[in-house]
This record gives sequence, structure tokens and C-alpha cells, in this order.
Amino acid sequence: MTLPSAGLLLFGVAILISASLLPFLERIARGTGAVDAPGGRKQHEGPTPLAGGIAVLTAVVVPATVGLLVALRAWHESGWVPDELLVHLPGVRRRAPQLLCILAGTAVMMVLGHIDDRRGLSPWLKLAVQGACAAMLTVAGLHISLYLDSPVWQIGLTILYVVFITNAVNFIDNMNGLMAGVVLIGSLHLLTLAIATGQLFMAAILICLTGGLCGFLPRNFPRARVFMGDSGSLAIGFLLASLTVAFTFDEGPPSTRPFLLPAAILAIPAWDGLLVIVSRARRGVHPFTAGRDHLSHRLVARGLSPVRAVVTLWTIQFLAGVPVVLDGQVPFRVLATVWGIATATAFAVGWRRRIEVPAP
Repeated sequence: MTLPSAGLLLFGVAILISASLLPFLERIARGTGAVDAPGGRKQHEGPTPLAGGIAVLTAVVVPATVGLLVALRAWHESGWVPDELLVHLPGVRRRAPQLLCILAGTAVMMVLGHIDDRRGLSPWLKLAVQGACAAMLTVAGLHISLYLDSPVWQIGLTILYVVFITNAVNFIDNMNGLMAGVVLIGSLHLLTLAIATGQLFMAAILICLTGGLCGFLPRNFPRARVFMGDSGSLAIGFLLASLTVAFTFDEGPPSTRPFLLPAAILAIPAWDGLLVIVSRARRGVHPFTAGRDHLSHRLVARGLSPVRAVVTLWTIQFLAGVPVVLDGQVPFRVLATVWGIATATAFAVGWRRRIEVPAP
């Protein structure tokens, strides 16, 4: 099996899991009352299942875990592994504990978000759990350095960054397709960089994430039959924050690339999160208080329809990531292949669903 065929297999399995689980989970959510009811600031027409996050994350965790176990077994019984994959196995084994910590933290965030969806949790409890999961990453050796010599500063910045991005991604889940589309675009940019730099540890998870989102997005945009829920947005935020921390740069003199990567890959969540926190702090409102002061709401207030506001923010996210991708000297064939496959798949899944499931 070659690297491209392995990647396509992972992508296909992730889409299959996500697209197959969604209708099943939607029925369970409606039966158990795990729905988002309309009313107040919420403008959707009827109770909508909060099941998307579980489907997407299952599409990430299951293939990634199975793939890791296969890779570790292949390390000991490598006679059947093609040379193209065999040379990467030492790196996979070395980073296996980090991968397991990322997946474990993502699972904890999914459970935390699911409980919050059903019962509501204290913001301080959620922050404490998020901080503990971020600290677990530092124990596994994942931390932000930013050319600082102090381990205390590195650990503190890592925890602060992961917690902020986790909640920033959760904040932008406020319009149909916004969070899923922004994360999909950022993940595709990061995926091209991971492939170009030979970081299979990163690429495998990102392939699964993009596959899961391609299976989910057509069912969430432009008309939502299912929502991601906090179980999805918190876990995906944690996952993407962890992956940007785990990204490895070539050794060399200090540069701006470690600063630009998260700023570009997570441009819209970071910008929206900072805007909301500052805006609410100036008004004396808790940052976790629900409101209509997000970037998407501000665009709608200026006359854009919700769909156009979402597409506008997608476009900004795409353009923000392009300079970092170009700076990483990603080959055009890699860029075209990754984006082409993801775009064609999302349209194909969406077209099939529009035929089979008429809009109510």
C-alpha cells in the first residue's frame, strides 16, 4: 500500500463513518430529547438533533486509533509493509504517546460537551476540565516554545492557547455550516503542510477530520438537519489546537512561522474569540454568556443573509491560510489534490442527500 492510497482509504473510511452514523444518531437524539429547541436568540424552525459532533469525532477517533495500532504492530512485524510506509514507522512509534494524549483529550472534550448539551455545566467546571486536558498534552511533550527558554512559560502558554482555541471554535458554532466549514478549510491547509513536510502523524488525523466534516457539512448547510453541538465544537476545537501545537517546523534560526501558522489556520475562530471576549469584558458580561456579538452576527446586521455571511467568513479563512501554505513551499500537485478531493466529495455527498432526502 502506498502513501496516497493509504490516505484515500482513511478519507473514505472517515466519510463512510460520518455519513452513515448521522441519520442513526439523529433518530436517537430525537428519541432521547438531545435536541436544540428554537426560541429566543435561536432562529431555527424546529427542534434540531445535537448529534453531528459525535459522528464527526467517531470518524476521527476510530480510524486514527486502529491505524495507530496497525502501525505499531507493523513495527514488530514489518515484513508485509511497503518500504514507502516502513521508513515512517519509527516516527509514528516515537509520537504514539502524543497521539494517544490528543485522542484522549478529544474524547474527554466530547463527553464534556455532550453533558453540557443535555444538562448545562458551570463555565468554571468546563474551563477546569479543558485546562487539565491541555496540561496533559504538556506532560506528553507537546508544548509551545516560541523561542522561550523557560519551561514554565512554555507550559503556561500551551495551556492558555489550547483552552482559548477550544472555546473560540465553540463560539463560532452559531450559524449553519460556519464552524464546520471554517475548521474544514483550516484543516485542509494544515493537511497540505503536513503532507509536504512528511508529518504522517499529523496528516493521518487531519485526513480523518476532513473526511468526517465532508460527511457532516452537507447535512448542516445551508439548511440544518443536524447541529454539531458542544460535544463536537469543544472536541474539534481541542483537536485542532493540539495539532497546531504538535506541528513540527524545520530547525533553524528564529522565524515568524510558529506565530503565523495558528494565526492563519485558525484566523476566524481566533479573531472572533478575541472580539467576543473584549466586547463582553467592556460591557461587564461573562465571556461564556450567549449573545449575538459574533463576527457572523455583525455581518448579518450589516445586511448580509446568514448564508452569505457564512460564505464570506469561509472565504476569509481560506485567504488567511494561503500565505502560510505558500510559505511552506507546498507542491501544487499536493495542494490541488487535497482541495480537489475534499471539494468534490463534499459536493457529491451533498448532491446525493438532496436527491434522497427532500428538504422538509
